[in-house]
Amino acid sequence: MRRRLKTALFVLLPSLFISACSSRPDDQPDLGRVKGLVTLDSAPLAGVLVQYTPEEGRGSQSLTDKDGRYELMYVYPTMGAKVGQHTVIISTPPVDDSDPEAPKVKEVVPEKYRKNSILKADVKAGENDISFDLQTR
Repeated sequence: MRRRLKTALFVLLPSLFISACSSRPDDQPDLGRVKGLVTLDSAPLAGVLVQYTPEEGRGSQSLTDKDGRYELMYVYPTMGAKVGQHTVIISTPPVDDSDPEAPKVKEVVPEKYRKNSILKADVKAGENDISFDLQTR
């Protein structure tokens, strides 16, 4: 009897642990992984904030790397964005105004992409490669 109990625990506990760790939270929507490239007048745009805002629910964001590439994060450490339509805002990250030694950063992204943005994206389940070539004119 004792041996059966040990065997059952040996088999059941790891499988319960694995299923608990691999499942997503009940309130997390279906996500699609999103990556892409942001350029300004066809040149890579490094260090800008890319924000996807769905019609309802939590948005996703990322900073572009030195080559203008981004990959969205839903909530740490979960990558992706909610499946569906999004408004996309691209802007220079805000500076902490309370720090007098923080460098002042000039906004390089045209207003039409950061205030009442004209950019839209449709995130689908699975992998999404969504790039934006912003224009100064």
